[in-house]
Amino acid sequence: MSEWFEKNKVPCITRKIDTGDYSAQLGEMSMEREIVVERKRNLDEICGNFTAERERFEREFMRAKAYGTKVFLIIENASWTDIFLGNYRSKTSSKSLLGSLLSWMVRFNITVTFCKPEETARIMWWVFYYAAKEKLLYG
Repeated sequence: MSEWFEKNKVPCITRKIDTGDYSAQLGEMSMEREIVVERKRNLDEICGNFTAERERFEREFMRAKAYGTKVFLIIENASWTDIFLGNYRSKTSSKSLLGSLLSWMVRFNITVTFCKPEETARIMWWVFYYAAKEKLLYG
């Protein structure tokens, strides 16, 4: 993913953030309280978050909601069809996974996006671009 950023001359800072995996910065001002991306490599990873790691994962999303942070959950190597058909290794049922994703979309006001790994950096860049544009235009 960093290859796409380097190739497109997008500056990156690596540091820990409280919520999510990635965020943006406008000049010296961090946008991590406004917008973050939580990235999952596949459906098995998100299944693990909704089962074995659910309490920790839920605390992270509760924190984002409390801050008013918009979360984009990007799940690579997957689609809604993969969920419907159970095309993943986890023993989590399709109904349970679907229910968790959809209820969290409502409960925590998150956006779920599926993509190929090679699309992730580009999607993130555009999400952050439009978030920054909205912040500059409308505060």
